[in-house]
This record gives sequence, C-alpha cells and structure tokens, in this order.
Amino acid sequence: MSVADARNPALFRIPKEICRDFERASRLEWLDTNHTGSFAMGTVAGVNTRRYHSLLIASPQPPADRLSILPRLEESVHWKGRSFELATVQYPSAIHPRGFELLNEFVIDPFPIWRYGLGANVIEKSVCTLEGKQSVLIRYKAVEACELRVRPCLAYRDYHALTHRNSSIRADADSVPGRISMQPYPGMPFLTIFHSGSFWEADGIWFENHEYLRELDRGLDFREDLFSPVVITFDLQPDRPAWLLTTIDSVQSGDFIDDTAVDSLLAAEAKRRRLDTHAPTTRILERALDQFRITRADGTVSLIAGYPWFTDWSRDTLISLPALSVAEIPITETQAILEALLKRRRRGLLPNRFSDYQSVPEYGSADASLWAFIAAHDLVCKTSHLDFLRDFLYPAAQDIIEWYQRGTDYEIRIDPADRLLAAGTPQTQLTWMDAKVDGSVITPRCGKPVEINALWYNALRICAVWAGMLHFTRDQHRYGADADATRASFETSFWNPDRGCLYDVLTDTGPDASIRPNQIFAISLPFPLLSRGRAQSVLSVVREKLLTAFGLRTLAPDDPAYHPHFRGGVAARDSAYHQGTAWPWLIGPFISAYLFAYGDSDEVRSFCRAVAAKMTDQLTACCIGSLCEVYDGDSPQVPGGCPAQLWSVAQLLIASNRLGN
Repeated sequence: MSVADARNPALFRIPKEICRDFERASRLEWLDTNHTGSFAMGTVAGVNTRRYHSLLIASPQPPADRLSILPRLEESVHWKGRSFELATVQYPSAIHPRGFELLNEFVIDPFPIWRYGLGANVIEKSVCTLEGKQSVLIRYKAVEACELRVRPCLAYRDYHALTHRNSSIRADADSVPGRISMQPYPGMPFLTIFHSGSFWEADGIWFENHEYLRELDRGLDFREDLFSPVVITFDLQPDRPAWLLTTIDSVQSGDFIDDTAVDSLLAAEAKRRRLDTHAPTTRILERALDQFRITRADGTVSLIAGYPWFTDWSRDTLISLPALSVAEIPITETQAILEALLKRRRRGLLPNRFSDYQSVPEYGSADASLWAFIAAHDLVCKTSHLDFLRDFLYPAAQDIIEWYQRGTDYEIRIDPADRLLAAGTPQTQLTWMDAKVDGSVITPRCGKPVEINALWYNALRICAVWAGMLHFTRDQHRYGADADATRASFETSFWNPDRGCLYDVLTDTGPDASIRPNQIFAISLPFPLLSRGRAQSVLSVVREKLLTAFGLRTLAPDDPAYHPHFRGGVAARDSAYHQGTAWPWLIGPFISAYLFAYGDSDEVRSFCRAVAAKMTDQLTACCIGSLCEVYDGDSPQVPGGCPAQLWSVAQLLIASNRLGN
C-alpha cells in the first residue's frame, strides 16, 4: 500500500493481500464528500465499524442536521449457477457475509472502487456522492453477464444515534419504472431510489444486531438494526453497468434518470475530484483539503473541522485557512469565509463552533478571534486589494481589540498591571485544550495562556501594519506601542530560566511550568516574541520532550499527569486528549518555528522535510488520502480521534509548500 506516483491516475490502491485481511482492511477507512457536509464513509473491507459509516450521511440543513440514510447494501451476484455475496457485516461472534474474501483490490480512482474476483468474472462497485446534493450514486460493472440483487438497508436516524427494530417504520413504497419512493418515518425526508433494475420486490426485512467495533472501542453503544424495504434485481451486462441513485432531495413526479445521465454525472464527478498540482504529495493533500470545503444552507462558505462527527469550528477553520491559497483555491473563497465568521462576532468574540442542529453559533473561545488576525494577515499579504482591508477587516479588527482591552465575556481582558491577556475561570476552557469530564476541567488553563498572549501580540502588530498600509499614522503608533509593551512583559513573565523554555500559563498562584506545545506559537506566528537564541532553547526542549513521528505531544512524558495512550471510553479518552496525546496539526507550527529559530539553510530544510515526510506516510494509515486527529503519545502511536481532520491536512500542506515538497 503506497501513495501513487504522479503517473498513476489512482491516488491509492490497496492490493488483494490487504483487502482480504479483515483485521487490516476493516481499519482502513475511505471518505467521499460533496461540499454540503453530506458524505459517504466506510472501510476497505466493506464492513461498517462506526455508527457514522454509511453510503449516505445526508445534511438537510448543510452542514447540519445530519442523518444516516443508507448505511449499507446487501448484494448478491448470481453467475453460472453460483451465488456470491459481496457485502461484509459484523454480527455478534460472526462475520457474515464475507464479501471481503472476494476482493482483488480497492482503489480511489477518483472515488472509492471495489473490485471483486468471481473466477473469470470481475465485479466493480463504485460509490460517489453528488456535488451539492443529498444523494449518492452506486454503480456496478461486470466482465461477464450475471444477475445482481441489491437490498438497500436503511437507518434513517440522527448520525450520532443508532436505530433499533421498531413498529413505527413505514414499509410501503411507491414505484414507477426506474424509481422507488418511500417515507420511512413521519416528519423525515422522503427517500427516492432511482435505479436501472429490471424489477423489484417489496418484502420489508429487519437485519438485526450489526456490530460497530470502533464504537465498542470508544466505550459507546455499538449495536444497530437496519431495515431493508425492497430487493432490486439487475441484469448486469459487460456493456451496460447497473446503478442506483439514492437521494432525499425533492423529486418531481416526472423526474427520471437513465444510463446516459448516470454517465454524465460520473464524468462530472470524476473531473471535480482531480486536482491539478505539481507533485504527488501535494496532489493528495489538495484533494484531502477539498473534502472539507462546504457551502452552508444560507449560501456562505466554510470548512468542516473533521469527518465524520464535526461540523465547522472557527478556530480550526482559521488555522487552516491559509492552506486554501496554497491549494490554488480562489482567494475570494478565503475572503468569504473570513467575512462570514467576522460578521458573526459578538462582543469581540467569534463563534467557537456551529452546532450539529440548525448550525447555531456557540461562543466560548478566547483564541478564535485572534486566529482571525493571522488568517487575515496571510490574506492581505497575498493580495494587493486594500478595499476589503479598509472597509471590513480593519474595522472588525479594531472592534475585537477594543473589546479585549476593556474586557468581554468569559473574563477575557487585558491585565493593566502587565499588559498581558487573561481569560477564563476554573470552570471554563477557552483554549484549544478544552476537554472536560463530568464537568471537570482536564487541562486547567485559566489565567494567561502562552499561545493566547502570542496571538494577542500578533494581533496588535498586524493591526499596526494595517494602519500603516491605510495611512492611519496615529493608530499605527498606538498599536505598535501596545505591542511593544506586551512583548516586554511577555519575555519577562513567561521565560522559565530553570528549563530554558516558556511557562504554559501564568496563574494567580504562580506560573504553570508544564512542558506543552503551546509555547511554539511564540516563535511560529508572523511576529515572533523571542530572540533566535531563546527560540532555539525552546525548540531543544520541544524536540526532546514533545516531538514524535506523528505530531507534538500535548504534555511531556515525565510529567506525572501524562497519559501515554488515547483509548478507552469517553472519560478515558477525554482525560488523555491534551495530557500527552500527539496532534499532527502541530507539525506545521513546529516547522515554522524551526525555520525561524535556525534559519533557512539546506541542513535545516532537510530536517524539516524529514519531519513532514513522516506525516505524509500517514496518508495511508487511517482514512485513506487524509490525516487523522490524534495519535497515542507513546509507541506504537496508534491513530485515534476523528479519522479525517481538517487542520492536520491543512498544516501539513502549508508546511510542505513552504519547504518546497
């Protein structure tokens, strides 16, 4: 299993020996998205191991209100007097059917494709979500003529929940040639299945006790029952593929789809997924980044923080935003995302996240507003247009700074004694290290966190630069003077002479000397706060204590509070989330800090490229073609958390571009 080279049209190819190894193939995930928050996701083996695995997770209110519509299909091929089952399902103490044992290969080319070997016959199955629709198209091809029977297995539930056998489901369906329609539950969207089948039968059947083993690993409910309303029979010919298109979008009585329309849809989707680039790694990362781009129900654009269970988070979006221009996505999209977020500010604060339901903005972050300065600075540096800066960015930036200086929600305020930014109470978590268990804060960081103050200093410097560009001389001097005062206090207050690095948080009872990665932001952001000598000292500590092959640990291993592994139930995982667990996204800031501290020599670049290359190798480790959220802090550093994480991908793309990879 390896990343394809530039001459290979397939991004990834998983060979037979891995496909037929259930343990390995059931842990390799794939993802297909369509810019609405809707997606399809599953495993190479074809078995669902998460409640979020489904051929169609629809988003009726993009990107929110997600529903698992079609978790799987039960497929059988009848050829030359023999029957072959293509599906793979985990039941209690049994795997049945065992379609993975027929797999010759799995490939993303450019969407997920499975090829099953049935002797001289080969069946190819492809899955493709449709751009801007709440729809998925599944197509089958065969080398020799055969009969294919397909049973759609429905869940029709919130994507965080599970379905169990019930008497409320409506089994009846309406049909015209090539189309089946039904509404499984009152108040839920209608389901329409367009198909090329020769006939169909309604014989509602429950398939009970599907087991989702990754949910079991996570200490959550893991058994589900699925309902199959119909079985569709296809006459599968070498020159005529079989297909079914499942949708919850509104369908008119005269709507019809034929083979020609399906060919056109797939051709358009294939073109959409092929992103031009200059190097194989960049191509893969750009394709991965594209999967997180969405258009909301209100028409604004945004970025999903991760698949399968996140919506959009402002912090993650803003940290990732510079990657869009690296991927040659029009700068107007970056501008639109920034504008949409800044328009939602409240008392100087940007939303922390948008909820799963109705995309309601939720506030409670000290750093999201400050990351907006970093993303906006990158945008301004890449464009010569000053109108957007003068008319929108600069007034919004001034408003945020004024609220932070006079004090806003969640005890976010400037301490007049030292000009540093304080935030939070013992009961709140306002930084990215925000885990709680039963209401208890796992990583207490109320006070003056090091990265919050590095961001605050950069916000002041950036505002001074913008004021100069706009010829606001008085503002330029004022913001510059505030930045100077912040820097002077920062160096005095945060430097830990005993360890040669920075304190993590300044608190009322004294500084927190925990060795954490947050200190690297003092030297990775556009305006560093430390001299190169001190920056090198910080990086020496970070390399020794925190750097791993797959990201930076969130706490040094010799700390008594260190958790070496991210596993177990919710409480166990949340307790380890920022207490040692390694995060891939931090590799980007680490590389930026390293280039600042040690210069841009060939030797330094060689070291940084080696660090980035280890992360690139992980593009085949968890969700194929993407990067996951976290890894264990200790060897063997098993991947965990969200299988496809926005800022992991974006920061590696930014770093790779900077290094010329």
